[in-house]
Amino acid sequence: MNRFTPLALSLSFAFLFASAAHADGAFRQSVGVDEGLAAGLDMMLLNSSLLRNGDNVWERAREGFQLPEVNADIVRRQERFYASKPEYFRRTLDRSRKYLFHIMNEVERRGMPTELALLPLVESAFVPTAKSHVGASGLWQFMPATGRQYGLEQTWWYDGRRDVTEATRAALDYLENLYGQFGDWNIALAAYNWGEGNVSRAIARLQASGQEVSYENIRMPNETRNYAPKLLAVRNILNDPAKFGVRLDKFPNKPYFVAVSTGKHMNIDIAAKLAGVSINEFKELNPAFNLPVYAHKNGRQMLIPAAKADKFQANLAKWDKPLLTWEVYTPPADSNVSLIASEHGMSAGQLMSANNLSGTSLKAGQPVLVAMSKDQRDIRPLDATDTALPESGDSATLLAQADAPRAAPAVMVASAQATPPTAPVAQAPAPQAAAQPAPVLAAAPEASPAPAKAVLVAAAPAALPVADADGNYTVAAGDTLYSIARRFNLGLDDLKTANQLDSNTVLVGQVLNVNKTLDKGVTLLADSRASQAQQDALLKVSGLQTSQRATGSVPAEYVVQRGDTLFSIARRFGVNHNDIQRWNDSRQLTRLQPGQKVRIQGL
Repeated sequence: MNRFTPLALSLSFAFLFASAAHADGAFRQSVGVDEGLAAGLDMMLLNSSLLRNGDNVWERAREGFQLPEVNADIVRRQERFYASKPEYFRRTLDRSRKYLFHIMNEVERRGMPTELALLPLVESAFVPTAKSHVGASGLWQFMPATGRQYGLEQTWWYDGRRDVTEATRAALDYLENLYGQFGDWNIALAAYNWGEGNVSRAIARLQASGQEVSYENIRMPNETRNYAPKLLAVRNILNDPAKFGVRLDKFPNKPYFVAVSTGKHMNIDIAAKLAGVSINEFKELNPAFNLPVYAHKNGRQMLIPAAKADKFQANLAKWDKPLLTWEVYTPPADSNVSLIASEHGMSAGQLMSANNLSGTSLKAGQPVLVAMSKDQRDIRPLDATDTALPESGDSATLLAQADAPRAAPAVMVASAQATPPTAPVAQAPAPQAAAQPAPVLAAAPEASPAPAKAVLVAAAPAALPVADADGNYTVAAGDTLYSIARRFNLGLDDLKTANQLDSNTVLVGQVLNVNKTLDKGVTLLADSRASQAQQDALLKVSGLQTSQRATGSVPAEYVVQRGDTLFSIARRFGVNHNDIQRWNDSRQLTRLQPGQKVRIQGL
């Protein structure tokens, strides 16, 4: 029997084959390696290798701190607030330990300031189920419409805004997009809190009055005014905890969780039992599921503590009982909780608890989760109810429709080349539910279930559509022109020019060419499954002018790109940011500008 390769075995090759993992993706194709699994292995190497700063995440964070201070008086006030509540601050940092290694990896991989990895402390205090009074949810506090705009699925079963890895991906996409619009990370943070439309209008008013555009000069609500200073205060405390009377315990620089996929629906309590963790701990890593079921779907991942991955696999392999003991029932007429509960051998309290119901009335067609029975009458397949929820009226206008795209707001770009604002999202028509669902048992177990096997996917991103052999990509639901450009490592303007696009609107089913020609005349078919390490290697070469490319110890000049930071450039070339400061005029590095040249030694 083919056995799942233990994590430890994979890690033993992490350093030995690190360079091979970053080689041209053509090798993978030549040997028939599945790209989804290959991406998982790439992420495993990234997650599991102790990075250059030793075994301490706090040290990693400090090396990447980049944000300039704004509203210093407010920052000082926020520092005093956090320092005056040491137990609260400590509890919040303790909660962060489950998530921060992963977030740091993603922030560093994108070359973003590492302060941004701490943003959930300001947004949600690292409580993954946090929900605001206005409806924002999750670690990163996404509103429903913004979540959908950045590809976070929201169904009866699942809310991607609370998914640890998916919401992190979406939040960093959003922040990158905002930085592309405004050219200033602190203003991007203001837009994350207040909305890019509000910030754009405030900047337009500022420009009309002839004032300089800066964070301090923009008129904004008090909550937004305090937003970036809160993050800067947290940064300052973590940068020098002794100064504020804060003691930081060592934070091991290794992954807290890995992602597994069984390919099956599963009770959450059974999944927790198989992993040997409490239900609460399981939910802390998998807070996106609204009901007591892990509703499997392509692209979704179950997060398990890394220390429990082998135990989960072993227990799952020998589990000989049903993995799922729930099914979906849809009342054909208006009913009540007590009646439906009694029909399915449950108490009213059990039914209400399982379905998070606050009232006792149920409308016709409203699905409810009930205990699985042999009677298949009025039972709906689980997958039939795992579709997008209808948008509320107050959020529908924030999403561009496929047939009537909304005009994007005008924005000002500071210290960067002009880039389009938030791109409209390509949306497919919502699937129509069948009038009378077929009476199929919801994911019922087989009479003699075969031992299940888990597949470790190492927190790899969900499989994405890819381009064909000619470099043509078909726009899928949820795509934006921005997300397509980033996926294929293309400039937004280059993508628009190559496809003769006059706007940022894309439609589901539209075909775009994503071939990219490098300056050496070699055509690269951008592969959406290529690892970021491969993309970094490409940028390392293509970011240098041909006449300036260096060999050996000859110095070279790197041309700064939009979104670069001193830290990201250092990481890209495998050097220390202090060395870059030594090789260059440090005064010119305090505020990098696109097109600026940075001297790199020893390439």
